[in-house]
Amino acid sequence: MTFGLAVVVYLGVMAFVTAILHTVGGFAGALMMAIAIAPAIGVKLTVPVVAVAMIVSHASRAWLLRNAVDWPAFRVIFLVALPFIVVGVYFYVELSEAGVSLFLGTLLLITLPLRRWLKGRRVQMPRSSLAIIAVPYGFLSGASFGVGMILGPFLLGAGIAGEALVATVAVNGILLNLIKTLAFGLSPLLTIELMLIGIGLGICTIPGHHLGRYVLRQTPVRIHTLFLEGIMLFGAVYFLSKGLL
Repeated sequence: MTFGLAVVVYLGVMAFVTAILHTVGGFAGALMMAIAIAPAIGVKLTVPVVAVAMIVSHASRAWLLRNAVDWPAFRVIFLVALPFIVVGVYFYVELSEAGVSLFLGTLLLITLPLRRWLKGRRVQMPRSSLAIIAVPYGFLSGASFGVGMILGPFLLGAGIAGEALVATVAVNGILLNLIKTLAFGLSPLLTIELMLIGIGLGICTIPGHHLGRYVLRQTPVRIHTLFLEGIMLFGAVYFLSKGLL
């Protein structure tokens, strides 16, 4: 598949815009990017392309907060999640275009109320129990995107908060998406051209994060949340309609 200049420009602009929204809302950056680029590249190609872009996006945040990473917690989560990430990728590869659309649309519909329920909760648990949540986290991460929010309450419950939480999730996101990229690279889905587009999208997110920080300081948090949840609802309807029609 070859993309024209107009499509490439559109993809870059969408990566920039969704990075602003990600910084403003604090969640669902990969989800929003996928919703924005799916009409241009097709639904099934969104997950592998976004995986490449998120390596760059997570790396920029992880570098800034590298001294705050909780490495023991990271190792528990990543080592357990690793095989399930690969299983999730190959589950995704075997789905039809319609199957992918239905899967992603359903996941988005579930994500909206789940995020509201999890927001502000702290699930008390020992650090060793992080391995339990790493299983569904790994599978869903391999087969979709934007499930990092699942980790938040459990990391808080294990005593990981503030910069340590953000940094640990960011480092985890780098390797998670790297594993996804390698697995997708062994499938027909991720070509060299798509990989280069993903890298370009990731680079376009960097200035978007900086502008998003400025926007964040100018508007109320409640407006951010409602706007972003509206985008997610639109994405759910879009993906489900592509799968059903």
